[in-house]
Amino acid sequence: MEEDESQKTEAPSQYKLDEARKKGDVPKSQDIATLFVLTAGVAVLLTLGLHSAHDLTRYMTIFIERPEQFAVDSGALQRLSLDVGGRLAILMSATVGAIFIAGLAGHLVQSGFLFTGEKMKPKLEKISPIAGFKRLFGAEALLTFAKTVVKLIIICWVAYAILAPHAKEMQILVAMEPAALMPVLVKILLELCFALIGIIAVASVADYAIQRFSWIKRNRMSKQEQKDEYKKLEGDPQIKMKLRQIRMQRGRNRMMAKVPEATVIITNPTHYAVALLYVAGETPAPVCVAKGVDNLALKIREIATESDVPIIEDPPLARALYASVDLEETIPAEHYQAVAKIIGVILGVAARRKSGDSLQSRVQNAA
Repeated sequence: MEEDESQKTEAPSQYKLDEARKKGDVPKSQDIATLFVLTAGVAVLLTLGLHSAHDLTRYMTIFIERPEQFAVDSGALQRLSLDVGGRLAILMSATVGAIFIAGLAGHLVQSGFLFTGEKMKPKLEKISPIAGFKRLFGAEALLTFAKTVVKLIIICWVAYAILAPHAKEMQILVAMEPAALMPVLVKILLELCFALIGIIAVASVADYAIQRFSWIKRNRMSKQEQKDEYKKLEGDPQIKMKLRQIRMQRGRNRMMAKVPEATVIITNPTHYAVALLYVAGETPAPVCVAKGVDNLALKIREIATESDVPIIEDPPLARALYASVDLEETIPAEHYQAVAKIIGVILGVAARRKSGDSLQSRVQNAA
């Protein structure tokens, strides 16, 4: 069942935003693309446009001021048409190309390269009259209309502020020579373009902030959605806990299986137990093969007793070893001396016992 929008009070996760992006839902301001296009157009105007304007002025000056000097034969007209047409074609091609690249860059700078067919999928809501009415007269549509009106008012006011000081010049423009007319028009046009770029730049920053806020709001999540997403990404917490318990139990079983192989068990006497293995010539130092506290320590003692592994009670050493050494690691150097004494005694007793058993065996064989 679809949740009520009022329940979506939590900020969207990065996963939710990434999924929205895959569907083509990204924060995007059309004003930024317009800013790029307008800037590219002005840049072309300042470079190729001025040069082409001077050439056109030169041609028009000859044609208007001294028409008797202008050749009207077919060859001259053809050369003039090709020359003027070629320059205009270069100017138009450069302008269109710059505008196309700028428009593409204006979109890429906001959302990066993104290709998705989600927007092209047929949806019933796109042909629904009710959904269409909401799109035309909804809050977002009204906000867009309000922004457009405000921008239009500001642009008209700025244009008036720029053109008003040139009102007197406008009255004498018709009487000016073409060579003097073009710089004046270019100057006024550039003033208008730069003012328009400034307005669009401010509007684009504000509009992008609004679009991003709307995007975040549109993708807000409910607490249930957050839980479902966590289960999807991280797995069910109960299952994870059960798997962790299984892994811990298996690790504990492997550890207990090594207790009968230990050389000595050092205890606290009941709260801590550390099983050490030392084989002369094989291990450079005693290795911790098992350790535990409380019930686990008691279980280690039980297995050690059943396997005839010596158990030595040394509370300070047992606590120190438990805190400083991990499983399958050699004991720290600062405990070598204390452990060496214990293992030395145990190995000595074992050697004497083995020697006594061997002597008793020889006596029995001789008898």
